[in-house]
Amino acid sequence: MIKILENVSLKPYNTFGITALAKYFAVFSSLQDLMDVLNSEAFVNTKKFFLGGGSNILLLNDFDGLVLKNEIEGLETV
Repeated sequence: MIKILENVSLKPYNTFGITALAKYFAVFSSLQDLMDVLNSEAFVNTKKFFLGGGSNILLLNDFDGLVLKNEIEGLETV
């Protein structure tokens, strides 16, 4: 299971460097890690926000939910 952190600053995760907090934050680097969190009873009814490189978002407020930082590398053709 991946580590879930609380009250994490999102400043290092957005290119504007805007300070905002995530109530919960987790980094996933595999599909299994992601599925474990999404199926976790603790977060089933929690708002979720998926974060990639952070260059296409403008944070205006804190996020009262779970921010999931995608660190899956590579592309796969299916």
